[in-house]
Amino acid sequence: MIKNIIKKLKNKLFLIAYSGGMDSTVLLYQLLKLKKTNPDINIRAIHINHNINNYSKKYQKHCIKICEKNQIPLIIEKIYLTITKNIESELRIQRYNLIYKNLLNHEILLTGHHLNDQCETFFLSLKRGSGPTGLSGMSYETNFGKSKIIRPFLHIKKKKLEIWANKNNLIWIQDYTNYNINYDRNFIRHKIFPILEKKWPFFLKNCFRTMTICNEENQLKKILLDEKIKKFLHFNECLNIKNFKNLQEELCKSLIRYWISLKNIKALPYKTIQKIYDEILCQPKKNNIRIILKKNEIRKYKNSLYFIKKQPNIKNKIIFWHDTNNKLTLPNNLGYIIKNSKKEGFNIPIAKKTECINIRFQYKGKILILGKNKRQEIKKIWQEYNIPPWLRNQIPLLFYNNQLISALGVFIINQNKKEQKNKWNISWINYIKTDYKNKFLFN
Repeated sequence: MIKNIIKKLKNKLFLIAYSGGMDSTVLLYQLLKLKKTNPDINIRAIHINHNINNYSKKYQKHCIKICEKNQIPLIIEKIYLTITKNIESELRIQRYNLIYKNLLNHEILLTGHHLNDQCETFFLSLKRGSGPTGLSGMSYETNFGKSKIIRPFLHIKKKKLEIWANKNNLIWIQDYTNYNINYDRNFIRHKIFPILEKKWPFFLKNCFRTMTICNEENQLKKILLDEKIKKFLHFNECLNIKNFKNLQEELCKSLIRYWISLKNIKALPYKTIQKIYDEILCQPKKNNIRIILKKNEIRKYKNSLYFIKKQPNIKNKIIFWHDTNNKLTLPNNLGYIIKNSKKEGFNIPIAKKTECINIRFQYKGKILILGKNKRQEIKKIWQEYNIPPWLRNQIPLLFYNNQLISALGVFIINQNKKEQKNKWNISWINYIKTDYKNKFLFN
């Protein structure tokens, strides 16, 4: 079943996701059969012990026994869950994280997913109200970090694998949790599919065809959106929505969804995309709107959308810099501050011996900065430097005692000429970019 697939692959390093069940057992033995005529094939296996019932240890011992018998290196990893909701989803996430941790360079992960699994995924996507992406199901080949996952049995019915397994006298485990219909996938497998296949024997194949069509349409859509979105992306990856008012709603939402997908974020629900459209695009006069996406946020500023990682609030934090000969590390991965020996960085008045040098991240009121002839509210200065509201409390403000001296990397306070004789140079080392207009900006 997999002979031609393996021959086409340049890499011959394979890691099998081995549960000990029928599907992964067939996969294991088919690879072993191929290895007899293709000695360059290297096989390893990984078994994830989910620890969800009393049989878990028994399954693990079975996998160890089979791999030892066939001289296959086996990795054992264990999961311990205490949650009761979304357990299937959480197990899958942890399972793939553990597998990825053990994957070698250039090693391909093989799984035993088959046609029945694919169609179950289709029904689960229908239940969630998924669009074409979700209805496309699993891909035959998927990028997995720097490697890939291949599912060689994806177009083959489970019955065919079972026939091959019995013909070759294979031994596999029966996972009794697969019969627990409290799990959505098991309910579809044991209660829905038997009825559908009895009425329409060709149902699973046609279901797979629908998924293939959805996948092809989805790939075409990606190609078109990839070309279209280039007109709206700034180099710092924010999305320019100034001209979205001239586009149809469907295209706007598709562009937003595709833009978010470029961040390697799990596809957002339809209602979330609709919320972004309704609350941001349909209210052009409103600024500083934010849509929270777990650990991330989507924010609007000056006709652009920004996808940012939520940061802890450090507005009230004060950091003292007692020894200026050593760098001062900043919170929130904002880099560090150093004193320069050469003429680099900001040239500012040096602190007096009686003054305590400290860094803060908040200031309110009017200030007079170098290059200006009148005092301004600091909010206006942030706006002039094109700094979005959510970033203003991430910029280190240099204080001597309680006197603001500089917003490092942005501006310097205009001091009296008498106080400007003795100076020093300091730099804020960070990974901040400037935007396409060379204005201060960072994500």
